[in-house]
Amino acid sequence: MTTTAPFLDQYRQTAQRARVVAEIARDRYTTEDSIRAALAGIAARLDAAAREFEAVPPGAYEELPTEATEELFMAEQIAVDHPAALFPAELGEYVLVPLVDRELPFPRPLNPARPEFAKFAQREAVQAHALHLLHADGTHQWERTDDWLRQVFKVWEKHLRLAAEVRVDNGRPCNQH
Repeated sequence: MTTTAPFLDQYRQTAQRARVVAEIARDRYTTEDSIRAALAGIAARLDAAAREFEAVPPGAYEELPTEATEELFMAEQIAVDHPAALFPAELGEYVLVPLVDRELPFPRPLNPARPEFAKFAQREAVQAHALHLLHADGTHQWERTDDWLRQVFKVWEKHLRLAAEVRVDNGRPCNQH
């Protein structure tokens, strides 16, 4: 019986992470109805995942609960389908940290069409550095998880906003090769 208790704690930690990311989605401000609906959908899926993680019975620590992982997948799919919601497609990786041993997600390089655009490169470097520091801050991640997740998702929001700017800039006729 004592061997399952730590796993149950891990499931509860995972549920708490899902709830915090759901809160982040609900707290994100937008005036656009479709994005507000997408954020509400992400939050609803994460809340459902949290309920599934908390419902894991004692002794069921060998596998991830299928229903919970499906809810995480659906939340990620909403993020992919609505990039203007500014949520990383890999949001579930932050939720699953207590249960899986994987590297945390990191954004791909933005690759502006004209590399001399230092304004993009500098902002990207600052955001990448901030995310590296947050990912490496295990103490903060485990002792103040809610705050840590909010900081991580704020950096992701800034990065995804920058990615949208780079896409627009790359699409300008003067930047086409």
